[in-house]
Amino acid sequence: MKIELDSEFSISNKIISYSDDSFKLKDTLIKTNLVISKDRLIDNWPVDSYQNLALQHLDQIILWQPELIIIGTGRIPSFPNPELIAYASSRNIGLEVMDTGAACRSYNLLIDEGRDVVACLFLPDN
Repeated sequence: MKIELDSEFSISNKIISYSDDSFKLKDTLIKTNLVISKDRLIDNWPVDSYQNLALQHLDQIILWQPELIIIGTGRIPSFPNPELIAYASSRNIGLEVMDTGAACRSYNLLIDEGRDVVACLFLPDN
């Protein structure tokens, strides 16, 4: 699904589109789950599914000091893991869980607003 056109002069990592097997950024096609912020990208993230996301994975993201972490769980939204939410909250970081399409759209919108957000995105076929 195409999300939006990215400005040629944008310095932010924005998601142009996604499909069942990839995410498209401005000049990059990524075929793995990823973690993305306006100026950072992990495209070889070792977490293979939302169900395997653990506190030690969240620690890596918390080091970036975002105000919000968005987790895209794949095609089907999953219930948030209360342990992850409590852990992020104890560090004054919001955590939202939604399907990957909604997570991509929310991430782009928040980046456009200048918010400090990190998205952890699992491919829709996961």
